[in-house]
Amino acid sequence: MPGVTSEQLIAQYSDERRALARLLAGRRLEPFLGLELTLHQLRIVLLVALGAATTGRELALSLQVSAPTVSASVEKLVAQGYLARQECGEDRRVTRLVATPMAGEIQRQLLGETDPSTDVLASLDPDDLAALVRGMSALRRAVEQRS
Repeated sequence: MPGVTSEQLIAQYSDERRALARLLAGRRLEPFLGLELTLHQLRIVLLVALGAATTGRELALSLQVSAPTVSASVEKLVAQGYLARQECGEDRRVTRLVATPMAGEIQRQLLGETDPSTDVLASLDPDDLAALVRGMSALRRAVEQRS
């Protein structure tokens, strides 16, 4: 852009990046706004879905809460269909918690495995999309060189 300084372009880029981040954050939050889960319950669902905790004891340790607190929350989550119990093969007294497809979808959405911007990118003019890819590649290379 003739007559535009690097400082002006950087400021314009920063403004656009912040505006885009706000818009995309709103799109990422949409699926969670309708959930009937408390933050505590969401943490349990994610720990189980990620495989970080699969028993009530492991959940209590991870969340630093009492076993009865976890137990009550797990009961609700099982009843709501987010978690299921599975008997351990070698010891039937031990039950493991597993994520249901509902919990898996929450994990995918929260961790960004489903990108809400993909449909927006697909709607761009191919020349604009190519320019965006070139710009992102240049930015990545610049960051790599500084690292």
